[in-house]
Amino acid sequence: TEVPMAALELAAALTAIGLLVLLAVAIGLGGDRRLGGEDEARRLAAASLAGFHPAEVGLDRAGIGALVRDDQGRIMLIRRHGLHFVARLLDSHAGSRLDQNFLVVSSGERRFGAITLDLGAQAQVWVTHLRRLGA
Repeated sequence: TEVPMAALELAAALTAIGLLVLLAVAIGLGGDRRLGGEDEARRLAAASLAGFHPAEVGLDRAGIGALVRDDQGRIMLIRRHGLHFVARLLDSHAGSRLDQNFLVVSSGERRFGAITLDLGAQAQVWVTHLRRLGA
């Protein structure tokens, strides 16, 4: 029996898609990266800015981001960006909003965007830290 050309094309396309999926998994694309804890947040903050010595960490309960305060009172926002984490030093509390245990934080950079962190009971403490930065 002869297999129709359309069936061969479909089999080839499905095989190619399967190989692309395997390749994506092999190189780690599409994962759900989370912060492993306060130590990882401290390490990322210190590596992002020379002279930044982390003193306090407000870690999102789901691990999608964190606020890190250094020994000089500066605050760094760490958030997930794809499979990596990026950090920005905050210079203002503008764009920050408290909603019970959730703190919405914006760096002021349009491309960096805002993030909602679930900080639990620590949300109130962090909003106080942010207010010290000024508007």
